[in-house]
Amino acid sequence: MKKPLKSLLLASTVAAVISVPTVSTANSGVENLTKNPANWASWGGDYAGTRYSKLDQINTNNVKTMQPAWSFSTGVLRGHEGGPLVVNDIIYIHTPFPNTVYALDQATQSVIWEYTPTMDADVTIPVMCCDTVNRGLAYGDGKIFLQQSDTVLTALDAKTGKRIWSVQNGDPKLGMTNTQAPLVVKDKVITGISGGEFGVRGFLAAYNIRTGQLDWKGYSMGPDGDTLIDPKKTTAWKDGKVQPVGANSSISTWEGDQWKIGGGTTWGWFSYDSDLNLIYYGSGNP
Repeated sequence: MKKPLKSLLLASTVAAVISVPTVSTANSGVENLTKNPANWASWGGDYAGTRYSKLDQINTNNVKTMQPAWSFSTGVLRGHEGGPLVVNDIIYIHTPFPNTVYALDQATQSVIWEYTPTMDADVTIPVMCCDTVNRGLAYGDGKIFLQQSDTVLTALDAKTGKRIWSVQNGDPKLGMTNTQAPLVVKDKVITGISGGEFGVRGFLAAYNIRTGQLDWKGYSMGPDGDTLIDPKKTTAWKDGKVQPVGANSSISTWEGDQWKIGGGTTWGWFSYDSDLNLIYYGSGNP
């Protein structure tokens, strides 16, 4: 298993830069989809997460004449913190808990399929901080990827909504939940974890998009083997200059084993630079 080698410690949060093994797969089509402004194939519209659309039908001259054409209600009265995906004229909408996914025909607005996972609300909801939100879906390899609140990562057939595979990414009984949007890069779907307020140690994990097998997991803090960093190549500003952090730098500033409950969870959004083959992400609350 080839491991990521780069990370950067910034102030009280961790911003990491991770290299991804070069693999030639059909999933390179995701980037091509994002180049077509008629699609919105990633949470931010493109791998950079710019949330910018090149469509120009709406402009400063006609925006004042806009009126609602149609609407769709998810029926869930909780925070909706992620927008829909649009891939080849199909709109994919997700909800907060219970994380229902709808596929809508963009032309007719009819529901093509819907999927609601089975989750234990009594176990999951009590450990969800700050509402039962979900920040988005991911698309790749003909699949829709749903990161459920109970930490289960699920792959659905984008055409039929049939569940292809599911994998447990954490344990709600230990305070772990998930709220972030996954990111598909090549043959991997990247996800994180929530629960820093309960002492959950944050991480980023990569699962194979075809099988759901865990390819690698990198923690926000801990020994170099856990954080997947190279202590000679990872640098920080120290004594007035940039220099290598040294071995096991992520635990040297902690009192005893406190790093094991250090937080640094990864519940936001991730981006990817295809030219440099690097994933960028930030950590949350300590």
